[in-house]
Amino acid sequence: MSLSSFARVEQSAGDGRVEVGARRIYILPTRYGVIYAVLLFLMLLGAVNYGNNPSHLLTFLLGALGSNAIYLTWRNLRGTRMRCLGSAPVFAGQPAVFVVEFQGDERERPGLQIGLDDCEPVLLDLEATQTERRELRIDGLPRGLHPTGRLVLSTQYPVGLFRAWCYVECAQPMLVYPRPGERWNVPGTEAGTRDGEGDGGGTEDFAGLRRYLPGDQPSRIDWKSYARDRGLNTRLFSSHALAPVWLDWEDAPGAGVEAKLSALCRAVLDAERAGREYGLRLPQGLVSPGSGPAHRHQCLRQLALHGSEHA
Repeated sequence: MSLSSFARVEQSAGDGRVEVGARRIYILPTRYGVIYAVLLFLMLLGAVNYGNNPSHLLTFLLGALGSNAIYLTWRNLRGTRMRCLGSAPVFAGQPAVFVVEFQGDERERPGLQIGLDDCEPVLLDLEATQTERRELRIDGLPRGLHPTGRLVLSTQYPVGLFRAWCYVECAQPMLVYPRPGERWNVPGTEAGTRDGEGDGGGTEDFAGLRRYLPGDQPSRIDWKSYARDRGLNTRLFSSHALAPVWLDWEDAPGAGVEAKLSALCRAVLDAERAGREYGLRLPQGLVSPGSGPAHRHQCLRQLALHGSEHA
């Protein structure tokens, strides 16, 4: 077990905001700092051995500069305000991009570095009263909900003799959808499948307009009425509506769990792209038929969390 596991960690608030406290900062000399200290020690030995007052003066002056660098490095990190914005959901095999926002105050903070444990840090020069964002790329995450882990915020400013750092624990996990599989024939998606009289979900005979609701297909928005300052409306059709498609775990091809999840993931994307209403049946439950970005995310989230304690 590493010593860093016992370190004090800054915890982010519910909205991801963090301010680095004075007692959460650790500081140690860098390689150059160790070399600098050894040289000062050798200079002191020489000054004492020869009784040379100018050598004493130079040694103590350089020692004072090194001691002042400790405070300046610590001060550059103390009070840094940041916000963990999290990562947008990605599919397995794609890199996750975790976004961190830095909020400047009355003081400039040059030479900041932000990264995850065992990852290459990203450099940042934070200007006073400015807001900067940095993206951390995370590769190789499998399907599921993953904790971000500890962020490491560090600096070696101003002279590089010391490195100050602190650990930040973010509460925003990263969601990874299953990898989309090959297309397959989902029962109920054959052309001409109908389900009695429509309720405005068909695409043949125009029946009128209604107010736009979140999740409506962009292709059904009446942009002409919007251009005439009549608000955002959705076109309705009175033809026979296509029956909702059920994406069933039992119908999905594949021998293993991951193969079935990939097939259902592909079916969700295809149904959403075709503008069909679709529902999802899984061993742990079902998602009622619907469409739109929110419904797509709900279905893909259920697939991503299949078999986990978060499902």
